[in-house]
Amino acid sequence: MRYFGECRFAKPGLAGLILLAIGLRMIPIVFVPSMVWADEIFQTTEQAHRLVYGSGLVPWEFQLGMRSWLLPGIIAALMELSRIAGDGPDYYIPLIAGSFAALAAAPVVCAFLWGRALFGSFGGWIAGAVVAVAPEAVYFGARALSETVAAHLLIIALYVLEPGYRVTSRQRLFGGGAALGLIFVLRIQLAPVLVLVVLWTSWRAVRERAPALLAGMAVVLAVTGILDTVTLGYPLASVWRNFVYNLYYGASSTFGVETWHYYLRGELGVWGGGEVTLLLLAAVGARRMSLLLAVAMTILAVHSAIAHKEYRFIYPAILLVMILAGIGLAQVAAWGCDWLRERGVRGRAATAGPVVTVVSWWCLVSFHVWTGAALTAHRYRGHDNLQAVSFVAHGPAFCGLGLYGLDGDDWANYGGYTYLHHPVPMYWPKDEAELDRLAAGFDTLVYTKAPPAGLGFTPQRCFGQVCVAKRSDGCTSLPMLAMPFPGPVARPRDGGS
Repeated sequence: MRYFGECRFAKPGLAGLILLAIGLRMIPIVFVPSMVWADEIFQTTEQAHRLVYGSGLVPWEFQLGMRSWLLPGIIAALMELSRIAGDGPDYYIPLIAGSFAALAAAPVVCAFLWGRALFGSFGGWIAGAVVAVAPEAVYFGARALSETVAAHLLIIALYVLEPGYRVTSRQRLFGGGAALGLIFVLRIQLAPVLVLVVLWTSWRAVRERAPALLAGMAVVLAVTGILDTVTLGYPLASVWRNFVYNLYYGASSTFGVETWHYYLRGELGVWGGGEVTLLLLAAVGARRMSLLLAVAMTILAVHSAIAHKEYRFIYPAILLVMILAGIGLAQVAAWGCDWLRERGVRGRAATAGPVVTVVSWWCLVSFHVWTGAALTAHRYRGHDNLQAVSFVAHGPAFCGLGLYGLDGDDWANYGGYTYLHHPVPMYWPKDEAELDRLAAGFDTLVYTKAPPAGLGFTPQRCFGQVCVAKRSDGCTSLPMLAMPFPGPVARPRDGGS
């Protein structure tokens, strides 16, 4: 039953939501840039920078060939495209962020279409608006992470396969299967979820639906297998090596191990009092869309069982919960509309009142979460670091860059050559003795711990606790430091750029 009628402004309203979603998702990347995880640079854009410009740090995953070149290759194409307008991060970072933000708007469209099928145009607009302004969807949406791309593709696949009516088109089933295949290549930890989706959507019509679904998956796996063969040596090498190094050797666990309830505690910390609103709305929405709930719960269960946990890993589940909350909020608005009509309110007043009320409430809750302590800390992590490197990149010519203050881990905190862009050597001494030994190799220093006065560096500008210093001498040619390796797979290698 459609609680709200069709509206002639449905398409303009959806277009407005798409533009809003893209604009909001570019804020934490372009307008107030942050970098919470080294992976969002070094597993994607840094490798693309190597392809296009020839300079970039090579993390252990790429030295061991356990990452697909699919995502870096796409980003490299965007970088190359940006050179039409101009050269450097001022051009390619906004284009990359805008492209990923556009993909992140796809769940907004899917939520709108699901909501419209259930409740009419206004119901669709409510569901889409919830996803458009959802704080975690805004925070994660445009980040160049495999988890975010896989999450957005997962929503697309779910809508293609379960739009609210029985899908019989082989082309549509093939497309859904292709999306599932891409998700597997990007994020193999979602494999159990993909099995669930295939079984759920084909259970009662295996002969009619499964062949087209599996064919779509097979084509994508074949193409990405060829890509891995060309770049890594054999078909699906990135998938197998990821499994071997992280699960068999336990490399991922060296970056931290958490208890099974880590994600539940984390979400409670992010949402605080808004958790009640979120869970109640998601529960209401789940009554209409049980598949989305089953997928979200499976993602949470699988990742809770994996020892190494990071907030970003469950973004696909978070996004699904946001869509369920959007459907739930549309249902609440429909109940409000019925309540007003039963009391004699007619026409637009019976619709406008509930719609404005529920959307306003969601916006208030979202703003509370966005400005809360937990998400604010994430949103500004790495902001000063990136500002400092951008200051260096836009300043006078220099012959080498030093990063100092974090016991040798500084390489991961300043955006690499993606933000620096200049093909000069980069060093990250772990202590004062190593700083003294390597100082001749660079004339510019970005630091959080002041260097000894005897090295001759003069402070130029500070961004919070991160400062930039320069010295007038030139640079001596010194080898760059080797990139670190986790203990289970450690062996000497060059750090090269």
